[in-house]
Amino acid sequence: MMTDPYLSIIVPCYRSSDWLADLSEQIKNVMQAQGWSYELILVNDCSPDGTWKTIQSIASTVPSVRGINLAFNTGQFRATFCGLQQAAGQIIVTMDDDLQQPPEEIPALVNALEASPECDAVFARYRGKKHGLLRNLGSTVMNTLFRLSYGKPKEIRSTTFRALRPALVKSICQYSTVNPNINPLIFQTTQRLRSVDVRHEDRQRGRSGYGLIKLFRLMTDNVLSVSTLPLKLVTSIGVLAALGSVLLALYYLIRYWLGDGIKENTGFMTQVLLINFFGGLTLLSVGLLGEYVIRIMDEVRGRPRFLIKEMTESENAQ
Repeated sequence: MMTDPYLSIIVPCYRSSDWLADLSEQIKNVMQAQGWSYELILVNDCSPDGTWKTIQSIASTVPSVRGINLAFNTGQFRATFCGLQQAAGQIIVTMDDDLQQPPEEIPALVNALEASPECDAVFARYRGKKHGLLRNLGSTVMNTLFRLSYGKPKEIRSTTFRALRPALVKSICQYSTVNPNINPLIFQTTQRLRSVDVRHEDRQRGRSGYGLIKLFRLMTDNVLSVSTLPLKLVTSIGVLAALGSVLLALYYLIRYWLGDGIKENTGFMTQVLLINFFGGLTLLSVGLLGEYVIRIMDEVRGRPRFLIKEMTESENAQ
């Protein structure tokens, strides 16, 4: 009789064919040591190397492994979202494919979630991150933005290594947005969250796909796709700038009434500064509105978040 596995472990894969077998074996050893039934869902995000062939090879020898091959590259979040929609476990774990998140730390996340029945999700909090300075800086900025935009608890770190309850997964999967950024959706859905400290490993092979431009794009997507905070900030700046202009006008008017020697050319520099300030603020506002319009157009066009090209044939998790 087929039963749902205890754990569903979702791993979005891109250019990771050289070490996926190691990751699968490590996860298998951890699950056997814990006595947990599981399914490992490997989602190939249309990787140009041999990642899909490696997934097929693993799935053919390990019954608990399911492979999904996407028809086009969607990005890490949408590939993970695809796995979330396929997961059947009592607890769903998401993690990266780069071996920096040790499978040995999965029980720490799962046990913390099981120990807190009122909790909907547990996030990993790294003890000494092994990312570069640029990546760490980007993570700090995004955590701050999430706290301001969505009320994320300060002690929660926004990471991709997390354990989720099926009810929460079902809730965030109901969002129909084309750009499903998972952590912001979680923070908008629930505040019943925990963090646990886990180990973070050095990258042994390959290199991170997050450069400066991609990190900036990721940061803007995480905020603009599901939050109107930037629009509210620009509106507030506009109000403050207008108030400042009124106060400046009153200042010069008082000086004129007091007759303290204001001459015709005294305000030239002030005019230049104000023109530059309001001109820059106007361009910023137009650019910000343009970013929102682009995302509105993506939603209206109804572009699919992902398209499954094929899946491996495997037995139910053991």
